[in-house]
Amino acid sequence: MLKIYVMSLFLNLVLTLPMISSPLIMGLWVLIFAMLTSMWMSLMKMSWFGMILFLIYIGGLLVMFIYFVAITPNQMFTPKIFWILLSGTFILLNTLPLKSLSSDQTHCSSAPPSNLILYLPSSSNTLILMIMLLFIALIIVVKITKRNQGPLRPFKNTT
Repeated sequence: MLKIYVMSLFLNLVLTLPMISSPLIMGLWVLIFAMLTSMWMSLMKMSWFGMILFLIYIGGLLVMFIYFVAITPNQMFTPKIFWILLSGTFILLNTLPLKSLSSDQTHCSSAPPSNLILYLPSSSNTLILMIMLLFIALIIVVKITKRNQGPLRPFKNTT
């Protein structure tokens, strides 16, 4: 039952994405999406993966927030009633059918997938490939960044 509810919230978030006009609201959207993703992963018996994924999302959001604060001027956010009502309608339409489902109907008797399959000798090539791809991505990101250009917005010393 909870899995269906989380998937319904995923659908609501995806449907409300085109309504976002501000980068800060989009950051809030990504934060809610990260929380739902970590909740979904913990329901799938992979709570450590959900927690790590949530921490990665939060780190990215902090960097994104710093860039937006440095670049964009202060803007007033005025919520539009139409978009709020439309979002509320999406949520209600997706959650009302869930009230009729009982927890007995949504119970799944299959065992959760094991996380140990990644560390079996038969999948060692896949594990090594993933490690190499992450290392190459790390090297590329380090080479792309230039330390001599400094911050986006220079700050003046007033002393």
